Amino acid sequence: MSLLVGGFALVIGMLIASLVVSYVMAFHQAREAADLAAVTAAGQAAQSATDGRACAMAASISRDNRAEMTSCEIVRVGSDVAAEVEVTVGLHWTVPGLPGAVTSVSYAGNLQ
Repeated sequence: MSLLVGGFALVIGMLIASLVVSYVMAFHQAREAADLAAVTAAGQAAQSATDGRACAMAASISRDNRAEMTSCEIVRVGSDVAAEVEVTVGLHWTVPGLPGAVTSVSYAGNLQ
């Protein structure tokens, strides 16, 4: 009986560890995708691209990094430009009651 309980505890522990690792990996993936998308949007906007074009390029970079861009905002002050991008990365499997995705926001540009 104790062997069965021990085996069950081991399986539950492995499932919990796997879930934690999934969240950590999704967080890093979202952070990387948001950073790259924000730098892309700010760079495109600084090179005179329209806000829509800059955000479209950022969305493409997000998709390339297996993330979904949920918002993109370009701010222009004179010749300075900045971008704020939010992306979401879904988890491969979820547990009811826990979030099914991780969101990250990143900023890039030369505005203070």
